[in-house]
This record gives sequence, C-alpha cells and structure tokens, in this order.
Amino acid sequence: MPVDPVALLEREHDMILNQLRMIETAVTAGVQKGRALAQPHRDTLYDLLLFFTDRVGVHFDRESVLIAALSRSLGPERKECGQLQGLKDEHRALKADATAIIKKLDGKAVSLSRAERADPFGIKTFVRQYRAHLSCEERILYVLADMRLTNEQKQRVCSRMLQV
Repeated sequence: MPVDPVALLEREHDMILNQLRMIETAVTAGVQKGRALAQPHRDTLYDLLLFFTDRVGVHFDRESVLIAALSRSLGPERKECGQLQGLKDEHRALKADATAIIKKLDGKAVSLSRAERADPFGIKTFVRQYRAHLSCEERILYVLADMRLTNEQKQRVCSRMLQV
C-alpha cells in the first residue's frame, strides 16, 4: 500500500511535539528559585534543541517538496501560494531561534531575573511558536494537499520526500 505524504509528515509532527514536551519538562525541572538554570538541565536542553537546528531539517525539506507540488497545482495567482511560502520562511526563523537559544545555553551561567525564570532563554516562547507553526501547517498545508492533489500526485510527492 502506498505511503500518504501527509500521513508521513503528521507522524513527523508527532515526533517534533514529543521533543517539545521533553524541552518543557527539562525547563520546568531546571529552573531553581532565583538561580541560573541548573547545569544538568542546561545540558539536556542543549541536546534537545540540537534536534531543531539539525535533524528537523529533513522534515522541513520534505514539507518543501509538498509545498512545491501544491504551488504547481494551485498556480502562481493563488493567495495560498503566499501562505505556503510563509511556512517556509517560518522554518528558517524557527531554526534561527533554536540556534540562538543554544548559544545562550552554552554561555556562562548567570542568575535569572523573575521574568527570565518565567521563560528562560526564550525557550517557552520558542515552544509556543513552534506549536503554533505545526498547527498552521496541519490546518493549511496538509488540508490543501488532501484536497488538491490527486492520488498520483501524492505518490510522486511521497517518492520525492523519501529521497530527502
């Protein structure tokens, strides 16, 4: 039975959401009253966030294959094409955000202010933005793919995705 490209991407979203949950757990466990993020938790967060600067790139590349196919299917005049390009722009921004957080985690430990304890290094904001991005993809990109692509087009897309 052929693989559905949307189902493949949804499974990858589940993996990404699990990674985000682990980050939230590490942040919650790592923040100590009035002190810096404890070093073992910083190390864990560092490792977890590397996923978002490296391995998640395969997922982004696979979504780019789907976006390209949808853009061809929709034609250049459709407003959805701009939304699809916006999703690709968000990929770059999210990767840059993860990279910036990693650099902060790698820096010298300092005491955290009350505001910084609420969102150390912007990690909670990153998680929130990432979840919003995934939700948007599922509501726009995946729904459009299901509606606009034929089974034959989906198979070609999936074949290209699996080569990434």
